[in-house]
Amino acid sequence: MKNELLHTTADTQKRIEYKKRKKRVQQEIFRLENDLRAEEGQSNGDPHGRQSPQAASESATGAMPDFLIIGAKKCGTTFLYDLLSRHPYVEPAAKKELHYFDILADEESTEWYRRCFPPPRWKDGRRTITGEATPYWDKHRVPERIAKVLPQARLIVLLRNPVDRAYSDYQQARRKGWETRTFEEAIEAEKAQLPASSKYLSRSTYVDHLLRWSKYFADEQMLVLKSEDFFECTQDTIERVLDFLELPTWEAEASEKRNRNKYEQEMHPATRQRLEEYFESHNEKLYEHLGVEFDWQQLCTKS
Repeated sequence: MKNELLHTTADTQKRIEYKKRKKRVQQEIFRLENDLRAEEGQSNGDPHGRQSPQAASESATGAMPDFLIIGAKKCGTTFLYDLLSRHPYVEPAAKKELHYFDILADEESTEWYRRCFPPPRWKDGRRTITGEATPYWDKHRVPERIAKVLPQARLIVLLRNPVDRAYSDYQQARRKGWETRTFEEAIEAEKAQLPASSKYLSRSTYVDHLLRWSKYFADEQMLVLKSEDFFECTQDTIERVLDFLELPTWEAEASEKRNRNKYEQEMHPATRQRLEEYFESHNEKLYEHLGVEFDWQQLCTKS
């Protein structure tokens, strides 16, 4: 067990170091591309590339994000960010997942983070906005960190049936070689709080995380969406997001599809039943806090 724990810890640290290097390279490429576009805009006198005095005064290097899609993991955040980034008044970041507040904040400055976003522009008298989508949802130190740097940021949260989310999380870990146990072995180890336990269940106890975020952000700054509604009624959900971000109405391309992963083995029905019972009290607390019921017990979605 000790050797297994050391091996797991070493693998995790390697992944973190790889992410750090990758984000730094992506940020530098993004900065160089922005510099090139700015020079081309000045030399060509391109009205679409020039900033207004108001936008230029905000930052010569980039704008702090207006919104963050904070998770939860495996709940459709990539699909949402990809669609939202196509809106004419939304400028994408250097990369969807920047992992600044959970991985890089101790080593990189807020100016480094700022350079991960494009400078603001004005189109037809309206300022463009920008944002990122990193699954910060279950990271304990992150809400306070974000509140200090981005106190006015708008936060978007997608929540999926916690049983389906946990299994999808597990399946991703299997595909990437991070997980070798069966799903049942992994969740039992987590329940027993054994060393090197996963977080498949804890990431799905949504109310605990929501209460932590609520300590630092007002209710009107957070939009909590049901993933199943987004998957089934995508345009209706996009309209809610646009209203929340105060953006003009816009229709997402009908051809856009979300990723649908195929599992080698579906969850055993008995395991699903046990997990539905496990999450029942957590879900009830979530519904009470939100003032709305998601009724996940009736759903058996796959993704």
